Amino acid sequence: MSVKKTEDAIPKYVLRSLREKQGWTQEELATKVGTTGVTVSRWESGVTSPGRYLRKRLSTVYGKSIEELNQLLDEGNEQTLSQHAEAGEERADAVVAIPASGRSEPIFLFNEPLPTANELYGRQRERDTLINRTFRKASTSIVGPRRSGKTWLVSYLLYVAAQELGSRFVVRYIDATMPSCSTVAGFVDEVLEEFGLAVSRSQRGLVALEKGLKLLKAKNKVPVLCIDEFEGFSKRQEFTLDFYRALRAMTQKFDLALVVVSRSPLSQVVGKDGETSGFFNVFETCMLEPFGVQEAREFILAKGQQANFGQLEYACMWKYSEISEQKWPPLRLQLVGKQLLAEKDQLRDVPLYWQQFERRLEDVYRGVVY
Repeated sequence: MSVKKTEDAIPKYVLRSLREKQGWTQEELATKVGTTGVTVSRWESGVTSPGRYLRKRLSTVYGKSIEELNQLLDEGNEQTLSQHAEAGEERADAVVAIPASGRSEPIFLFNEPLPTANELYGRQRERDTLINRTFRKASTSIVGPRRSGKTWLVSYLLYVAAQELGSRFVVRYIDATMPSCSTVAGFVDEVLEEFGLAVSRSQRGLVALEKGLKLLKAKNKVPVLCIDEFEGFSKRQEFTLDFYRALRAMTQKFDLALVVVSRSPLSQVVGKDGETSGFFNVFETCMLEPFGVQEAREFILAKGQQANFGQLEYACMWKYSEISEQKWPPLRLQLVGKQLLAEKDQLRDVPLYWQQFERRLEDVYRGVVY
């Protein structure tokens, strides 16, 4: 009986219990709150938890206030992390021995490719927007500063595309700053190669791309083209407004779904005021901001458990990863965790240790972000 009571307090079991009491399948709940069955499954497996936007939707379908739902989902995790933080503050000068993790793979991924879909933390609303729009053959613009996780979000789509979208969708990725993409013809050749399309050599440039997309549509396939570093086109004279107009037309005629990644909104990247083709008007923008409390909590709890962190480390993750009030950049979270884990054998009660820790942290972080 005590085991059951403990399980019922865990967020993933709370979510499953609420759904089962209504007699809904995971797919039925997903439809009601505007997400996917896979996302619901991830909640109920404890891989991720719903963010603020989807919690509001869940509270509505379950007839609860957002405060009631948050209390059910956060009570256990909040208590655990509060204890870690309080104890960490009290023991700021203590020496904590952290057992080795015993893992061959790195726990914290600083400036590394996304290895699996499960390693993407947070960004639940952005994931849902990206997957749902792509499924509807609509285009999405991912915008954010350097090292904010834009490429990871695209990598996540590539990992889950087969399961989330189905076999009709063919999702491919290119980087606009590659040498092969320095001309329109080179860009088209790269795209055709990615999609495995053989077009007559008499056709070149955007005409060849049009022919290739026509072949895919005839096969009942939906092409999804992810273009990273999209500003790379705007720095080359050959990529004129005609290029963007042509891409826009192909999204309309051939069901081409574009996922473009840039630091600035497309209205600033493509053309000038009064000259724009309306290219960016077919997109919905996903702006990537630093993590809030819920997303940071999810990351710190999961990664702290993997790293066998002690109370001091949990408190330091919160403290040193926060760049301003209630803002934790995911890259900084990875870096702080990596540095804490690497220095687990250091004597942390030596004079000036934490000042030196913070200085090393800032030197590395500034080197990759600014």
